[in-house]
Amino acid sequence: MVSSELIFGAAFFFQCAIGFVGNSLLFMLYVFISFKKPQQKKPMDLILAHLTLANMVTLFTRGIPEIMFCFGMRHFLDDLGCKALMYIYRVSRGVSVCTTSLLSMFQALIISPYNSVWASIKVGAPKYILHYFLFFWITNALIYIRVIEATEARKNYTVSTYGYISHIYIVRVKENDSQFTLPFTLGIIFHDLIFHFLMGLSSTRMVFLLYRHRKQVQHIYSSSYSAKTFPEVKATQTILLLVTCFVLFYWLNNSIILYQIFTLAKDAQYDTIASFFCVCFPALCPLLLIGSENRIPKPHCVPGETQRSHKAFRDG
Repeated sequence: MVSSELIFGAAFFFQCAIGFVGNSLLFMLYVFISFKKPQQKKPMDLILAHLTLANMVTLFTRGIPEIMFCFGMRHFLDDLGCKALMYIYRVSRGVSVCTTSLLSMFQALIISPYNSVWASIKVGAPKYILHYFLFFWITNALIYIRVIEATEARKNYTVSTYGYISHIYIVRVKENDSQFTLPFTLGIIFHDLIFHFLMGLSSTRMVFLLYRHRKQVQHIYSSSYSAKTFPEVKATQTILLLVTCFVLFYWLNNSIILYQIFTLAKDAQYDTIASFFCVCFPALCPLLLIGSENRIPKPHCVPGETQRSHKAFRDG
């Protein structure tokens, strides 16, 4: 009978392979368009390129170690390596939260009518995208610096004094270590909740704009040509699906980690399941984006109707 470790190892391998190939292709596409076809460049490209980089770092720091463990490689990192791995993983995951939130808010601005109150923000927002990225990296690097001190290489420790047990490392949470258990945990929760709240607001607005757009165009086009095929509508639906997948996998992963922290019976096997959910979004994200990328040639395009829908959707 095939062991569960081999099954998970194969699953992680396919996740990482699909994720690395998909994210790499998307990143090269955005770079190619930026330098070779600047007339096709969109402000959203920079955000998507940044998200693909964060995805690849997450795959490298979370998926690759799981593959190595599941296929029999034990204790392959020393204490310094575990600290660096955990820190980079947590920072990249935090940056992914921020970038996904920015992507959602930016798309909500893009599809907003030019005569709305968001018109001035819509024009000036692309100028500050790089500033947002710098802010994301600095804040996450500062928030998770405590992880370096709390992480140790996993050995034959008594787990009663440790809050989180992984295949590769353990996170030290002693009973009298209130500096870790209260401010650090609350800071992470508050940070993530802010960006998830912004995702929720922007997603709600996008749903409202999509619903209004559908009402406006349903009397123009026949039922045989669905409005969901229009580029702006399709791109918005893709962003909404990305946000939904991100939130779903994020909280599934977090729920398992919280269970590990607060349960008395520590079981490192839960870390495999948590890691699987953590790697799901970086692996699926490029597939969703490639499917909605209208600069990749696709058949059955109807230019005239697409242009009329574009004007109706943007003018509100």
